[in-house]
Amino acid sequence: MDNTEKKILEYIESNKDNFITFLQDLIRIPSLTGEEKEAQVFVADELKKQGYSVELFEPDVKELFDKYPEIAQIPSMWIPELDMPIFTEDTLKYSQLMESEFDKLKTYKDRPNVIGKLPGTGGGKSLILNGHIDVVTIGPKEKWAIDPWGAEIKDGKIFGRGSTDMKGGIVAMIKAMEAILKTGVKLRGDVMLQSVVNEEHAGNGTLACIAKGYKADAVITTEGTNAESVNTEGKGGVYYEVVIKGRETHTGARWKRDEKGVPYGISAIEKSIIVMQKLLEMEAELNKDGINMSFGIGQIKGGSYATSTALECKFNGVAYFSPNLGTGQEGLIKVKKLLIDTVKNIDDPWLKENPAKILFNHYDDAYRLGENGKEILETVMQAGKEILGKIEQRSSGANDSRHFINQANIPAVIFGPGYGVMAHSANEYVFIDSFIKSIKVLAIAIYRWCK
Repeated sequence: MDNTEKKILEYIESNKDNFITFLQDLIRIPSLTGEEKEAQVFVADELKKQGYSVELFEPDVKELFDKYPEIAQIPSMWIPELDMPIFTEDTLKYSQLMESEFDKLKTYKDRPNVIGKLPGTGGGKSLILNGHIDVVTIGPKEKWAIDPWGAEIKDGKIFGRGSTDMKGGIVAMIKAMEAILKTGVKLRGDVMLQSVVNEEHAGNGTLACIAKGYKADAVITTEGTNAESVNTEGKGGVYYEVVIKGRETHTGARWKRDEKGVPYGISAIEKSIIVMQKLLEMEAELNKDGINMSFGIGQIKGGSYATSTALECKFNGVAYFSPNLGTGQEGLIKVKKLLIDTVKNIDDPWLKENPAKILFNHYDDAYRLGENGKEILETVMQAGKEILGKIEQRSSGANDSRHFINQANIPAVIFGPGYGVMAHSANEYVFIDSFIKSIKVLAIAIYRWCK
């Protein structure tokens, strides 16, 4: 390491208590999906203090669907009835959203993205640092042993909703850049910090940044890798609901036959078992040579009375899939077709006459870093090796890096302090050691990339 890098690391070590306090302050501002504004203003004010040119803008829903019709998602909010509420037979259309009853989801009013721009002196490579400010609901408060908005420190961890997913990452990128600036370094490459809304169950905040034309030579998304790995690919996900029709009658008359010889009582619940089995067989076939799909059945609901055959049954879940099945729009089309074909082509007399219907209410495309990402990967990996002693290359779940790679053709890697298994859980926390180490790795990687 050169003397400048040593000074950057010394600044981080000397100011780590201040960094921890800043993260606590941000955690204490609730920023549930749909209610992000107060936290975004807090972030914007900090960037202004550090000398960034700061822009706040609300994503344009129509623009997203016009430019990315196969990828754009309905805006979502943490309130259950406003979280992915519209089902469609294939791809959600903007017109469906506008015709729906969900007026709160038709705009991003009071839900701004924050963009901090720091021009370089010229001649260096540019970089985007990206993270999302929104957090998921806390769920039943009684499941928390501590205040979910308290940012309490205990056993080397900072607790609170969003500590891992992903306010730790937001603060890590801000403070990594602070260390560079306070050391007096003049980067040649431009740096842009993006704190975006509605990553959870949408991804539209980052997609809106791409729609506005924001570009760079590379991106680091500071989602949680616990400062243990640099992640270069991620799964896609298709959220579905299957609807099966039956024929309702008193169970005592179940085996009476109509003029076609079909029993009066056909339970949709019984038929749903057949559909589930076929979907699980499809999953098993895809996974013969490795795990390419994780097909989940999360909820089931059906029937009206214990004494009647069920008229209808619905079950829903998500099919996560590897980029091996396809990335971007191509992967989504393939996976949705697999699900549709499996549900429609079942060798059962009732289901042939009364096909089950599959609907979708959300989908994330899978992604994989391409050849154009070797340099940024090596830059972050090398910084990680020198500071951490060991760092691995891994895959992630769905996150906003997919939009940079698939929609903008900008190489993006994922590195940050969050502890993945704690995301979305009660008693969420981030390790303080991981948080500080992430700031150090990010600072050195940024310096080397942009100098």
